[in-house]
Amino acid sequence: MMVAARSKSLLAMVALSVILFSSTSFAAPKNTAGSTCKKSGTTQTVAGKSYVCATVSKKLVWKLKPAAVPVPSTLTGPTWAQIAAEKAAADKVAEDLRIKLEAEAKAAAELKAKLEAEAKVAKAEAERPKVAGLTIGNLLWADDFAGSTGSSIDQKKWTARNCHRTPETFGGGACFDSEVVYYAPSVIKLDGSANGAAVISTNRISGALPSDAGKCLTASCAFVSGRFDTHGKVAFQYGFIEARIKMPAGSGNHPAFWMLGENINQVGWPTSGEMDITEIRGNDPYTTTSATHSSTSYVVNTCCWNHFYKAAALGVGTDVSADFHTYAVAWLPNSISYYVDNRLVSTTTPQTLGGYWGFNDKFFLILNNAVNAGFSGSWANLQSSTMSIDWVRSYELNGQGQVFIK
Repeated sequence: MMVAARSKSLLAMVALSVILFSSTSFAAPKNTAGSTCKKSGTTQTVAGKSYVCATVSKKLVWKLKPAAVPVPSTLTGPTWAQIAAEKAAADKVAEDLRIKLEAEAKAAAELKAKLEAEAKVAKAEAERPKVAGLTIGNLLWADDFAGSTGSSIDQKKWTARNCHRTPETFGGGACFDSEVVYYAPSVIKLDGSANGAAVISTNRISGALPSDAGKCLTASCAFVSGRFDTHGKVAFQYGFIEARIKMPAGSGNHPAFWMLGENINQVGWPTSGEMDITEIRGNDPYTTTSATHSSTSYVVNTCCWNHFYKAAALGVGTDVSADFHTYAVAWLPNSISYYVDNRLVSTTTPQTLGGYWGFNDKFFLILNNAVNAGFSGSWANLQSSTMSIDWVRSYELNGQGQVFIK
């Protein structure tokens, strides 16, 4: 009985297993494609791989699902034509702006030039000398000595000199007074100031002479100084010729602003004539002196028994080494008048001079500082000094005046 019962129970379990097996769909083997499946389109993921139930050779099997192909994105934005149009528009805006800025810059430059020209005219008019009894006209020539600090004077206008006594090259470098100086071009420099000035430095010798120093033309020389002129470069005939100068301080200094005849190399001195617009005695800096030098008669290349001069002096009322003052000659045919700060020092004519009148011809300008005890007092205590020339100008005078530039 018990065996039979067990047999029946075992048979029942087998039958149940068959029934259960037949009612369950097969699952795809893990990680294996090609096994059968029941419903097309069914999907499943096994071990990270995706499978789909699909018909292969009239059989439903699990097939590895292909990887998704990315769909390219659709670009959005302007077309090339739109980009080109936008660039052309931007270029036009930039070009219009450039043209506008250039026009504004040009207008500003023109306005600046106009204002500067008007200011220059106004400045020239304000600085035009006003002298009673004289009609001072257009500016004919000038040097304001503008330039960088330590640079040289304009060599197109001036020649810096050594002294010499060689007849064929007298010119601006002819020296005959008892000057105890070596002249050296290197001691003449521009000061670089806003308004400009040429400075002649005078120094007692304490070591080697400058390499460009000239000769000592007296028994001995204790100083080095400077001298420059326009001979052979710029000549003048009549007009109002003026310089603004701050004179050197100290006894012994002998500064001068003067003129010699352009023909000095042909006729010699004193026949060439000499106009001393101003000479200052270092031991009397409150007084300006002027002089006109000539020959007793027209005797060429002969000196000095035929030399004579007329001199005059005027109290300035202040120390001329403390500040700038103006020194001028009003020069007309048969008339020479000297001025300081527009005040008359003296007038010379053929009648008051006597002798040979050689002053209706061309002359050139000279500026220098000598050291001369006979004219300017003892130089025993003099160590150094400076002579500053702010500007030199030539104007028409009473409708007359010419400048000759070579």
